[in-house]
Amino acid sequence: MIEQIKHIDTQLFLFLNNLRVSWLDAFGYLFSNTYIWIPLYLLVIILIIKQWKKKSWFIILFLLLAVTCSDQNCNFLKKNIGRLRPSHTVELEGKVNLVTRSDGTLYRGGKYSFPSAHASNSIVLLLFFAFFVKRRRSWSLLLMSLWVFLFAYSRIYLGVHYPLDTLFGFLMGSCWALLFIMLCRKIFLKTAISP
Repeated sequence: MIEQIKHIDTQLFLFLNNLRVSWLDAFGYLFSNTYIWIPLYLLVIILIIKQWKKKSWFIILFLLLAVTCSDQNCNFLKKNIGRLRPSHTVELEGKVNLVTRSDGTLYRGGKYSFPSAHASNSIVLLLFFAFFVKRRRSWSLLLMSLWVFLFAYSRIYLGVHYPLDTLFGFLMGSCWALLFIMLCRKIFLKTAISP
């Protein structure tokens, strides 16, 4: 059963990874870079501060705790599960499209892939945004959701994650986000939904 799931996951990965448009390679690599999204992270924090004023530091603290737990949990699982990234899997050599970096080397990511910390951390940010930025417009939530999807897909596009890596990352990040959102509301905001 597990081998069947891994086979389907690999076939889906190869299909998605091979949907290539050469001019998107640089965009995919840039889009996948965590640091390029710092302005978005800051914008979410600013919107939380703007809405929640003095209570905002509780929310931001819990957001940072959720991202830290999500990220460290992913790193722990990666090391202990030990599923090689597609870019490091010998059986897939020659089948995986990898992106060439500006220095001429191929981008392969770290050694292990399961689960995706990119997917996990980005869903944490999305859920905190959805829950705590009440004065958002529906288009801003739609844009944030699109960002999370593209962020996760960029990891498959770059050949460093399987689809199940990103799916499990989404599930794990959602659990961490919901746990910390619930704790934040219960402990500090006293179940208040508005500031």
